[in-house]
Amino acid sequence: MRPGFTLLELLIVLAVAGIIAGISVPALIGMRDRITVRMAAVDTGRAIADARSVALTASRRTAVQIDAIANTLSVVSGTDTIRTLHLDEYGVRMRTTRDSIAFGPTGIGWGAATATITLSRGSASTALAVSRLGRIRRT
Repeated sequence: MRPGFTLLELLIVLAVAGIIAGISVPALIGMRDRITVRMAAVDTGRAIADARSVALTASRRTAVQIDAIANTLSVVSGTDTIRTLHLDEYGVRMRTTRDSIAFGPTGIGWGAATATITLSRGSASTALAVSRLGRIRRT
Protein backbone atom coordinates (compact mmCIF):
# COMPACT_ATOMS: atom_id res chain seq x y z
CA MET A 1 0.00 0.00 0.00
CA ARG A 2 1.33 3.50 -0.93
CA PRO A 3 1.40 6.27 1.65
CA GLY A 4 -0.80 9.32 0.88
CA PHE A 5 -3.92 11.24 1.77
CA THR A 6 -7.47 10.34 1.02
CA LEU A 7 -9.84 12.67 -0.78
CA LEU A 8 -11.85 13.09 2.44
CA GLU A 9 -8.75 14.24 4.37
CA LEU A 10 -7.89 16.78 1.66
CA LEU A 11 -11.46 18.14 1.66
CA ILE A 12 -11.39 18.56 5.43
CA VAL A 13 -8.09 20.48 5.25
CA LEU A 14 -9.49 22.72 2.50
CA ALA A 15 -12.68 23.34 4.48
CA VAL A 16 -10.71 24.35 7.58
CA ALA A 17 -8.48 26.64 5.48
CA GLY A 18 -11.59 28.23 3.93
CA ILE A 19 -13.13 28.87 7.35
CA ILE A 20 -9.93 30.47 8.63
CA ALA A 21 -9.70 32.65 5.49
CA GLY A 22 -13.36 33.65 5.85
CA ILE A 23 -12.73 34.81 9.41
CA SER A 24 -9.47 36.66 8.71
CA VAL A 25 -10.38 38.57 5.50
CA PRO A 26 -12.80 41.06 7.15
CA ALA A 27 -10.23 41.72 9.88
CA LEU A 28 -7.56 42.38 7.24
CA ILE A 29 -9.85 44.77 5.36
CA GLY A 30 -10.57 46.68 8.58
CA MET A 31 -6.86 46.83 9.35
CA ARG A 32 -6.14 48.17 5.85
CA ASP A 33 -8.78 50.90 6.32
CA ARG A 34 -7.34 51.90 9.72
CA ILE A 35 -3.79 52.07 8.34
CA THR A 36 -4.90 54.12 5.33
CA VAL A 37 -6.84 56.59 7.49
CA ARG A 38 -3.85 56.90 9.83
CA MET A 39 -1.50 57.63 6.90
CA ALA A 40 -3.89 60.26 5.52
CA ALA A 41 -4.18 61.83 8.99
CA VAL A 42 -0.39 62.03 9.31
CA ASP A 43 -0.08 63.70 5.90
CA THR A 44 -2.93 66.09 6.72
CA GLY A 45 -1.19 67.03 9.97
CA ARG A 46 2.04 67.58 8.05
CA ALA A 47 0.29 69.90 5.60
CA ILE A 48 -1.09 71.97 8.48
CA ALA A 49 2.31 72.02 10.19
CA ASP A 50 3.89 73.09 6.88
CA ALA A 51 1.47 76.01 6.65
CA ARG A 52 2.36 77.15 10.16
CA SER A 53 6.08 76.73 9.44
CA VAL A 54 5.87 78.77 6.23
CA ALA A 55 3.93 81.48 8.08
CA LEU A 56 6.70 81.67 10.69
CA THR A 57 9.68 81.54 8.34
CA ALA A 58 8.27 83.83 5.63
CA SER A 59 6.62 86.18 8.17
CA ARG A 60 3.39 86.28 6.21
CA ARG A 61 -0.07 84.87 6.47
CA THR A 62 -0.35 81.31 5.18
CA ALA A 63 -3.53 79.27 4.84
CA VAL A 64 -4.61 75.69 4.40
CA GLN A 65 -7.51 75.77 1.97
CA ILE A 66 -9.78 72.77 2.46
CA ASP A 67 -11.97 71.59 -0.40
CA ALA A 68 -14.18 68.79 0.91
CA ILE A 69 -15.84 68.31 -2.49
CA ALA A 70 -12.56 67.82 -4.37
CA ASN A 71 -11.14 66.09 -1.27
CA THR A 72 -7.97 68.22 -1.26
CA LEU A 73 -5.96 70.42 1.10
CA SER A 74 -3.76 73.17 -0.33
CA VAL A 75 -1.14 75.18 1.56
CA VAL A 76 -1.23 78.70 0.12
CA SER A 77 1.05 81.60 1.03
CA GLY A 78 0.24 84.81 -0.82
CA THR A 79 -0.19 83.79 -4.45
CA ASP A 80 2.03 80.70 -4.09
CA THR A 81 0.61 77.22 -3.65
CA ILE A 82 3.21 75.45 -1.51
CA ARG A 83 1.64 72.01 -1.38
CA THR A 84 -1.54 70.23 -2.40
CA LEU A 85 -2.62 67.01 -0.73
CA HIS A 86 -5.09 64.82 -2.66
CA LEU A 87 -6.88 62.55 -0.18
CA ASP A 88 -8.49 60.57 -3.02
CA GLU A 89 -5.12 58.89 -3.47
CA TYR A 90 -5.73 57.22 -0.09
CA GLY A 91 -9.36 56.41 -0.83
CA VAL A 92 -10.27 58.52 2.20
CA ARG A 93 -13.25 60.88 2.47
CA MET A 94 -12.97 64.17 4.37
CA ARG A 95 -15.47 66.24 6.35
CA THR A 96 -14.54 69.53 7.95
CA THR A 97 -15.99 72.31 10.07
CA ARG A 98 -14.22 75.07 8.09
CA ASP A 99 -13.07 75.66 4.54
CA SER A 100 -9.68 77.12 5.55
CA ILE A 101 -7.22 77.43 8.42
CA ALA A 102 -4.93 80.46 8.37
CA PHE A 103 -1.80 81.25 10.36
CA GLY A 104 -0.39 84.73 10.84
CA PRO A 105 3.29 85.72 10.74
CA THR A 106 3.67 84.74 14.41
CA GLY A 107 2.42 81.20 13.75
CA ILE A 108 -0.81 81.77 15.66
CA GLY A 109 -4.15 81.15 13.99
CA TRP A 110 -5.53 84.07 12.03
CA GLY A 111 -9.21 84.80 12.59
CA ALA A 112 -11.33 81.79 13.46
CA ALA A 113 -8.55 79.24 13.00
CA THR A 114 -9.87 76.30 15.01
CA ALA A 115 -11.16 73.43 12.91
CA THR A 116 -11.95 69.75 13.02
CA ILE A 117 -11.13 67.56 10.03
CA THR A 118 -12.65 64.07 9.98
CA LEU A 119 -11.13 61.44 7.70
CA SER A 120 -12.91 58.15 7.03
CA ARG A 121 -12.65 55.03 4.93
CA GLY A 122 -14.92 52.04 5.38
CA SER A 123 -15.51 51.54 9.10
CA ALA A 124 -12.34 53.43 10.12
CA SER A 125 -12.32 57.14 10.88
CA THR A 126 -10.27 59.66 12.80
CA ALA A 127 -10.69 63.34 13.60
CA LEU A 128 -7.98 65.99 13.69
CA ALA A 129 -8.72 68.94 15.97
CA VAL A 130 -6.60 71.96 15.08
CA SER A 131 -6.25 74.64 17.76
CA ARG A 132 -5.64 78.33 17.24
CA LEU A 133 -2.03 77.78 18.28
CA GLY A 134 -1.51 75.26 15.48
CA ARG A 135 -1.58 72.22 17.73
CA ILE A 136 -3.15 69.12 16.23
CA ARG A 137 -4.87 66.50 18.33
CA ARG A 138 -5.95 63.23 16.74
CA THR A 139 -8.99 61.48 18.19
